[in-house]
Amino acid sequence: MDINDLSKVNSLWRKIYPYLVSQIMVSYNRGSGSVLELGPFSGGISLELVRSYPGLKITIADESFQVTEYLRQEIATLGFLDYIKVKITELKHLIFKDSRFDLVIFRGAFFFLDQEGNMLREIFRVLKEDGMAFVGGGYGKDTPQELIDEIADESRVLNNRLGRKWSSIEDLEGMVKESELSDKCKIEEEGGVWLNIRK
Repeated sequence: MDINDLSKVNSLWRKIYPYLVSQIMVSYNRGSGSVLELGPFSGGISLELVRSYPGLKITIADESFQVTEYLRQEIATLGFLDYIKVKITELKHLIFKDSRFDLVIFRGAFFFLDQEGNMLREIFRVLKEDGMAFVGGGYGKDTPQELIDEIADESRVLNNRLGRKWSSIEDLEGMVKESELSDKCKIEEEGGVWLNIRK
């Protein structure tokens, strides 16, 4: 991924993250616990979480050294490196132990999810009992339309340059079926397409 384009996307979405955090935390319904945010679009949600929920212990992880270094520098510049850990890991083979996190977040997941459901199984594996994952993409169900309109065109261009893949609801249903997690997953279509996984 081009780091300049990635940085532009993450900056562009800065006003959106509070609404995504609100949607996630209504489902999570706790102010404490261990959080893992996955992928190159990490950072914005984690920064909002650490500002609003100091009881959360947050880790960000991606498989690219270049991306993790960019994220580490961004977090350090804002003064939150003591509060957010940055790790490098394969997304289909997470380095973390079983039952490690209470909440896993993966915004922009459709760039990376595989038809075999391996990544969904890995996300489920690292969830603690009663843990939750929020996986998918979109602006969030409560984001004002004027904010979406403000960034939509530029965001679309940048995401296409970054290699966005399109996944239909049927594709996602197929991934869930292959992962053998159908009874643990709920597809939400408000504010995008999100997969809510509960252990």
